[in-house]
Amino acid sequence: MKKVKQILSGLFIGISSLLAQTPNQNITLASIKTYTNDLSNIHGYTDTTGREYALVGWYNGTSIVDVTNPSAPVQVAQISGQPSFWREIKTWGKYAYVTTEAGGGLQIINLSNLPGTSLPVTYWTPTISGQQLGSIHSLHIDNGKVYLYGSDVGNGGALIADISTNPITPIYLGKYDAYYIHDGYVKNDTLYPAHINNGFFSIVDATNIGSPNVLATKNTPNNFTHNTWLNQAGTHIFTTDEVNDSYLTCYDITNTSNVTEVSRIQSQNPGSGSMVHNTQIIQKNGGEFAVTSWYKDGVVITDVTKPNNLVNVAWYDTYTQGSGGNSEGCWGVFPYLPSGNLIASDISNGLFVLAPTYIRACYLEGLITDASNSNPISGASISITSTGINQTSNVSGNYATGYVTAGSYSVTYSKAGYISQTVVVSLSNGITTIQNIQLVPLTTFAKNGQVINSSTNLGVAYARVRLKSNTYTFDTICDINGNFNFTNVYADNYTLSAGKWLFKTNCISNQNLSGSIGTLTIAVTPQIFDDFTFNLGWTVNSTASTGKWQRVKPKGTLNGSTPANPNADVSHDCDSLAYVTGNAGVTSSDDDVDNGYTILSSPSFNLIGYTNPYIKYARWFFNAGGSGLPNDSLKIYVNNGTQNYVVETITQSSINNSSWVEKTISLSGVALTANMKVYVRTADVSPGNLVEAGFDHFSIIDSLITTDIKSIDTEDDLVSIFPNPSSEFFEVKIISNNDYKVAMVSLYNSLSQIVYNKNYSSNQSIRVKSDFENGIYYLKIEYDSGKIITKKVIIQK
Repeated sequence: MKKVKQILSGLFIGISSLLAQTPNQNITLASIKTYTNDLSNIHGYTDTTGREYALVGWYNGTSIVDVTNPSAPVQVAQISGQPSFWREIKTWGKYAYVTTEAGGGLQIINLSNLPGTSLPVTYWTPTISGQQLGSIHSLHIDNGKVYLYGSDVGNGGALIADISTNPITPIYLGKYDAYYIHDGYVKNDTLYPAHINNGFFSIVDATNIGSPNVLATKNTPNNFTHNTWLNQAGTHIFTTDEVNDSYLTCYDITNTSNVTEVSRIQSQNPGSGSMVHNTQIIQKNGGEFAVTSWYKDGVVITDVTKPNNLVNVAWYDTYTQGSGGNSEGCWGVFPYLPSGNLIASDISNGLFVLAPTYIRACYLEGLITDASNSNPISGASISITSTGINQTSNVSGNYATGYVTAGSYSVTYSKAGYISQTVVVSLSNGITTIQNIQLVPLTTFAKNGQVINSSTNLGVAYARVRLKSNTYTFDTICDINGNFNFTNVYADNYTLSAGKWLFKTNCISNQNLSGSIGTLTIAVTPQIFDDFTFNLGWTVNSTASTGKWQRVKPKGTLNGSTPANPNADVSHDCDSLAYVTGNAGVTSSDDDVDNGYTILSSPSFNLIGYTNPYIKYARWFFNAGGSGLPNDSLKIYVNNGTQNYVVETITQSSINNSSWVEKTISLSGVALTANMKVYVRTADVSPGNLVEAGFDHFSIIDSLITTDIKSIDTEDDLVSIFPNPSSEFFEVKIISNNDYKVAMVSLYNSLSQIVYNKNYSSNQSIRVKSDFENGIYYLKIEYDSGKIITKKVIIQK
C-alpha cells in the first residue's frame, strides 16, 4: 500500500448481492465475512491439528478467523493493535509478526493456544542507531530471520533480526538502509527489495549483514515498485507497480549484470486503469502461478510457468462497486493453505474465502516476417477472435500470447502496410502451439501536390501537409514553392490537411487515393489561426511537477462522474488534437497540474492595421478536491511585447466548467503592435487542488460578422429579453456585479450593421423600440472585462 492513501469509508454488501454480481473465471466463492472497519493485508496459518486460519489485518488490530470450513468462517480472536489502515502479517512457527505504520514496534502474537482464545502478545521496540523502532510498513520472514521494511529507523530500509533463537525476543543483526524499502522478498540471505519511491527493485547479497552487496538494480514499468516475489527456481522475479494502469512484470535474473524484462501482463480488464498490489508465486498442477491482489479487479491467477508468456487463467472480482484505478478493493490474497483455498482481504467488503482451480494456459507463439524479404516485423497485431486477447510482436518479430480455454480459434495477424491474414489454430491447455506468419506487403505509390494561398493562388512555402486515413498517417513539409511529395502512400480514403502559422488550417476529406496519377491541391487562407492539427511553434514553460501543457489527442479523466480532463478536442476542426494539461492516467488525480504553473505561449503575430480585433478560442477548466477550497484559475492573456492584457479569468465558480466553452472577446482595450502573443496560464496554488485545463481552436479576427456574433457566448442566466419576438418594443434585463460590469449594449442587423447602441453603467432594464424592419437581429452586451454575450432578437410587426 502506498505511503499516502485515501481513507476509505466502510461499505458492506450482503453475500447474496455479491454472488449475483461478481464475475469470475475458475474461482468460486465459498463465503464472505464482513467487518465494521476497513481491512488491510492478510496471511494464513495452520495449527498442529490441521485447522486453517485467516490472519486478517484490519483497522483495530488483527482478526483471527477459523476458515477450516470455508463456507462458515468463524472469528476466534481479535488482537488489538494501534488503529491503522496499514497492517502486514507474516508467521514463523507458531508466532505471527505484525507491523503497522501507526507505531508500537513489531507486534508478536503467540498462536500456540489456537483454537483457544488466549493468545499472548509481546512487542519488540529496540533502539537502533539511536532511534527506537516504532512504525514499520511491511515485513518478510526467511530461514528464521525477519526483515522489517519502511520503518522509522534511518532511511526506512531493511532491518534484519534473528527470530529462530527466541521467537518472542528477536535479536537485531544489522540493516540494509541505502534506500527506503516498501516491501520485498528474501531467499537464502539474498534480498529483493522494492524501492517504491525510487521506481526500481534491487538484488542484495546480505550474507555478510555488516556489509550488504548490491548485485543489481532494475526499474519497473511504472517506476513505482511495490512488491517482489521469486519463482521457485530463483531464475525470475515478479514485480508490481502500485499505480493506475499497471502491470505484473517478469524479469530474467540469471545474470545479475544483465537483468532483463521478459514479459508483463495486466488484469482480466486490460486498459481499464486498474491498479495492481501484491503478488505471490505458487506451484500447482504441474506449473507455476502468480496469485495477485489487483484492487478493483479482485484476485487474479496468472500462469507464469513460461516466464516469457504470462497468461491470466482465473479471477474473482471481490469489488463490485466498479472498475478502474485507485487503491480500493482487494488488498491481499494468501494462496498457501493446505486445503488450496484462497483467503483474500477486500478493504471495504471483508474477508473472502475462495476455491480456485489452477488451469494451465493454452500458449500461442511464433514469428511474424515480411513475405517479400523474410525480415522480422515488429509491432504486428495478433488478435484471437472472441477472447479479447490482443498482442503485438516484439522488435525481433516474435510474439507470445495465450488463452485459458482450449479450442479452435480464428487468429488475425495484421499491421499497417500489409495484407491482414486470418488463420484457425487449435489450442490446448499446457501446450505451446507454434504459428509462424508471413505478411504480404501492400504496394505503395508516390503522391505529389501543392499548397496554395487562397488570396493569391501562389504556393505557400514550407507549409505542413498531412494525409490521414483510419489506418495510415503521412506527414511532410512543402518546399519553398509550396510543392509537396509523399513517396510511399498506400491506397486508402484519406483526409488531406494543410497548415502554416498565419494561415487557417484547411482539410479536405474523401480523398480516395489509389495511385500516383493526378496531383493534389489544397488552399489555405491567410489568418491568425491554429486548431493544433500541426505543431506550428507554440511553446510551454512550466514549474509544475506534472500536468504540463501538451499538444495531444485528449484522454478523458473523471472526478467521480464529473469530467476533469477532456476526452476529445473541439469537434469542428481538422484533427483530434488540442492542448491539455497532462494526458496520462484514468482518474482526475492522474497527471493534473501539481506544485506549480504551466504556461502555453503562441508564436508572435502582427496586429498593426487591425481596426476592431477579436480573439476566439475554446477553453476547458476543471478545479476541485484537495485539502482546501478550490482556489486555482485559468487565465488567457494577450501580450503586445511590453504589456500583458487579461482576456479572461476562469475559476472554479465559472459557468460551464468541465466542458469546452467557445469564446469571442474584443481586444478593443489592447495597444496593438507587430509583436503580439497569446499566453494561456494555469497553476496549482497552495493548498493543492485538482487542476485540469484545455485550449483549442484559436484565432484572431478583425471585426465581427454575423456568423461570428452568432457563436459568441449566450449565457441565459445573465441576460433576458422580453417579449421576443417583438412588435413594438422589447425590454433587456442584464445582470451586473463585481465580476460582470456592462459597458456597452449594441444591436446588429443581419448585415452586421449597428442599428442601436447605448452606454451602460449600472443595473437597470433597457427598453428598446422595435422601430426596425422585420427580421433577425443580434443584441451584443459588452462587459468591461472584455466578456461578450449575444442574444438573438426577432422583430415581427
